[in-house]
Amino acid sequence: MIVSRPKRNTIFALGVSTLICGFGSLYFMRQVLAEPDGVWRYIVLGILLLCTSILIYKLLFNYKVIKISHDLVHIYYPFRFFKTVQPIKDLGAWQETIIETNKTEFRELKLVFLNKGFVKITNQENSDYDKVYKYVKKKAPKKEVKE
Repeated sequence: MIVSRPKRNTIFALGVSTLICGFGSLYFMRQVLAEPDGVWRYIVLGILLLCTSILIYKLLFNYKVIKISHDLVHIYYPFRFFKTVQPIKDLGAWQETIIETNKTEFRELKLVFLNKGFVKITNQENSDYDKVYKYVKKKAPKKEVKE
């Protein structure tokens, strides 16, 4: 069984960033309520609230666990209360995108299913990326989409 979930480093970094932006938002909210003058405080508060919202969305609603075993792909989003099981034969297409950066290689694997559902995993955010890639390449080689 292959289990791919977000790495602890990714969760930690997103959590710390969310806390910093959240506490910054609270600080500027208190400043705006205490002294309502100064447009710059409203602008900074708006930016911090937007960043906090995006980070919470990324942290909670994009958290996914992918389990692959016996030609079935189990995709579970625990904070959305959503779970789906797709047979590997219902895989419509898959594509790996590789981006060369300065010192590392960023790889993203997108699996598109026939029922219009899709899931993306990356080598820097998810564990067992290589195992998932090798499994999909072995089981569905003809469904690969080339760039």
